[in-house]
Amino acid sequence: MKIPYVVNKNTLKTYATPEAMSNSVAEANRKIRAEDFKWDTTFTPAPLTFCAALMLSRLFDRLNPLQKILQKDVDMLMDLYPSTIQLKFSVPYIKDEQYWKRSFRSKYPSRVELGKIFWKGKFLSACLQDYLESANPDVFREDEAVELASLVSPYIFFLGLSQLQIVRQPPPALPSEMTVEDTCEYSVTKVYDHIPMEPVLAKLYNLREISLVFGINNLHDKYLTSNLDCSKVKLILQHLVKKESIEELDFNHCQIGNYGMKALGGFIFLHNNVKVIRIANNRFEEQGIQGVAYALQMKPAAPIELLDFSLNPMSLECATMFAAAFVRCKEKPQTLIVNSCGFSGASAEKMAGLLVLNRGLTRLDMAANDLSGEAEKTLIRALERNKKILKMDLRLTKISEEGQAKVEELLLRNKNLVGEETEPSDDIPPLYLNEPEYLIWEYNPNNPDYIPGRYPSRVPEV
Repeated sequence: MKIPYVVNKNTLKTYATPEAMSNSVAEANRKIRAEDFKWDTTFTPAPLTFCAALMLSRLFDRLNPLQKILQKDVDMLMDLYPSTIQLKFSVPYIKDEQYWKRSFRSKYPSRVELGKIFWKGKFLSACLQDYLESANPDVFREDEAVELASLVSPYIFFLGLSQLQIVRQPPPALPSEMTVEDTCEYSVTKVYDHIPMEPVLAKLYNLREISLVFGINNLHDKYLTSNLDCSKVKLILQHLVKKESIEELDFNHCQIGNYGMKALGGFIFLHNNVKVIRIANNRFEEQGIQGVAYALQMKPAAPIELLDFSLNPMSLECATMFAAAFVRCKEKPQTLIVNSCGFSGASAEKMAGLLVLNRGLTRLDMAANDLSGEAEKTLIRALERNKKILKMDLRLTKISEEGQAKVEELLLRNKNLVGEETEPSDDIPPLYLNEPEYLIWEYNPNNPDYIPGRYPSRVPEV
């Protein structure tokens, strides 16, 4: 029956419920009002397709209709599917990015992500991170972790771990007379352990970036301070050296010393694709520089494009080894960042003078070092001969206004020469002649005490 076409309007008005009665206390909370003939004026019932989709959205683990229905109905289901669907059902079949975006924001509302994001990979990476960080080492099931890693591996390109659960190991037994003691200064006593990561990482064949945080995170009952020192760096690099998809290593603000830097040098020497290395604010000295300097000069080796050694105080010996290595480097890296490394006087001259023969650098950042006096003159002379460098950061270097203007003039000249053939020089600058440290070219990382016999003959650039 449609009103008012059948019922007379006067009849409706006569038998209508008074407004005072409708608003009374007894009537206010009544949900069903049979006398209200206008209940559907602003309401349209949902179509049957929506009702069917709503029911299907609750049965995805038992019934998957995505391959049998129209795309418009698939889009409707993507808005109805809950984010609580088990991964073993949702990962293989659901490709809609809006669903994964909604799932991510539903499960991780406190995480803010900006920019263009692959939401399926972001959500699955966060799920794997949660699983690994909360796994109890005492009852850890390796087969379950491997199954999860295998399921999500096609979609994970980044994995971040901020803290793993730890398990206390029993104290070591009292040593006997037959026990052979380990006296190596680099050995670390195994007091604590975590879940094994090797089986999980082995399944993540698309992994391009991994972030590990060692140190204070959450104050739990089993909290223990930890730092990324030499031994941990060596262990990490050993397991990453065969991961050819790794292109960047970021060890900023850690406690890496000479031993860890030698391991990093070996990684550079063996890896095929790493392009960016950030090692700012660590604790290495001359021996650590030797390992990296040696690896940079080798061929074939990693195609390093950027090195960041900022905030590492370097002595004159460090500067000489570093500069000598870069004089020998012809193609890599293109960017060298040595901000605030304490260069002054002779050490600043060494670093400025490397531009005389280096043909790979296009950017050199030396901010917050002392380049006054002779170092400034050396820098200008080097820039006059170098036609490849395009950008320099010389803030807070005590360089004069005239020197800064000359640097900008020479950099502008180089930018105008981009694409033109330039004549390379075969001469070794006097700054490096007859210095024992320059024999770094023959440094043997497997025998740090090895003393080179003579300076090797230099192969002219082609």
